[in-house]
Amino acid sequence: MPAKAMSEPRLALPKGKMLARTSLFLNSIGLGFDNYNSGTRIYRMRSQAMPGLTAKMLNERDIPVQVAVGNYDFGICSSDWLQELLTRYPASRVLKIADLGFDISDIYMACATSSDISPQSMASGTAAWRIVTEYPALAEAAAYKMRLKRYRIFPCWGSTEAYPPENADFSVLRVKNEDALRSLNLKPIRRICGSNACIIANCNSLQSSDCSGLLERFAASASLKNKPWQAPEKAVFAVNNNLAGSAGAGDVWLALADGHQQVHTEAFMQKTGLRLEGYSKSDLRRRPSCDIDWLSIKVIRPQDMPQQVANGNFDLAITGRDWLLDHLYQFPSSPVAELVNLGFGWVRIVAVVSQDIPADSIGSLRDLVAAGKMVPLRIATEYINIADKYMRDKHIARYRVIPTWGATEVYLPEDADMLIENTETGQTLARHKLKIIDTLFESTACLIGNRRSLEERGKKDKINNLIRLFREAVSKK
Repeated sequence: MPAKAMSEPRLALPKGKMLARTSLFLNSIGLGFDNYNSGTRIYRMRSQAMPGLTAKMLNERDIPVQVAVGNYDFGICSSDWLQELLTRYPASRVLKIADLGFDISDIYMACATSSDISPQSMASGTAAWRIVTEYPALAEAAAYKMRLKRYRIFPCWGSTEAYPPENADFSVLRVKNEDALRSLNLKPIRRICGSNACIIANCNSLQSSDCSGLLERFAASASLKNKPWQAPEKAVFAVNNNLAGSAGAGDVWLALADGHQQVHTEAFMQKTGLRLEGYSKSDLRRRPSCDIDWLSIKVIRPQDMPQQVANGNFDLAITGRDWLLDHLYQFPSSPVAELVNLGFGWVRIVAVVSQDIPADSIGSLRDLVAAGKMVPLRIATEYINIADKYMRDKHIARYRVIPTWGATEVYLPEDADMLIENTETGQTLARHKLKIIDTLFESTACLIGNRRSLEERGKKDKINNLIRLFREAVSKK
């Protein structure tokens, strides 16, 4: 790993929803970066106003971790992710140095509005409460403070409002306020903490590096009369989460994807002949309806589907084979199996290094590691179980997997040595001066199912009928 000069502070900037206002803030204090905008494909930047200051765009959730381990001196992110990190690792070398006054929201523990659960009944009861969340550490701390006797926490990638009441008793999630919570058909049980955009810093950098120039600019923002980054925020409409009635005991539960895969999955579902309402770009609901009365559907993140099918929350799901394999590598005895290869959403899962690394194959990279170079090999990836198995299969003993939540290509070469990443054309990787040294496997969307559901009386014939419909749809041009 290249040594970081003390005169070159590094700044981690967020992608996504915080980008526009963070860019306004940086411009207002004279630190604007030309390429820091939503349309850029260049994730590393150098400041023109402050020579030596460099920045990278990361997934917001990764920023506190990267600042804590010292890969960056400063970062801008939502304080909820900082609190999640510090709740789990209180000794982390990162602290908040300023609030920026936008992206203001709260973290709530909430249940369905139809539920009669109260904080009092939770504390006195003996039920094993099911809590789904993107914030497992904050959820655990809240459960402890509430003196819950029995509870289980299910970490998810997102869309947690969809789970109560059928698949979880509570969701711990971030919303603007209680009105926003009610618009999701949820009611508050406990406000866990507040959150807003903030500047964070690595403690060691503050003590050992000359960061005075950057700190002065941050501090000067407080005295500015005009603060465009704090202008009133437009309301963001959440996905419709209306409860669509109760499901029967013999109903089959199917999970469909939101996000990037939603359009492709919608097109495939049209080929099956099933008529869905509420699963289109213009009308997306968490619980679409279907013309088959025994089929209940929810829309969740594809990354969460294998675990949710394994838990028995869903009988079937449409996800990528990459996420199925990542789950099976962690849980080899999982009851989840691929039922139909649906053929769309093709990507390659590849091993990637910088073009500057003198290795053109995983074998030559292994030789570098064996020779004591690049030790331990740092692997950044969203597929932590696939990466772990791949390293063991390739007999690379000294490695460290760095979990990420996206924008992985930006980690090379400073913050990681290799990526395990998905790609369609490889153009994004080439744009970042990266090269593919191995293809692990090809992945497409697939129908997965719980083996126990396939044998369950009252569901077996229904599921087999759906499998037949899906196979016929695959054969259609």
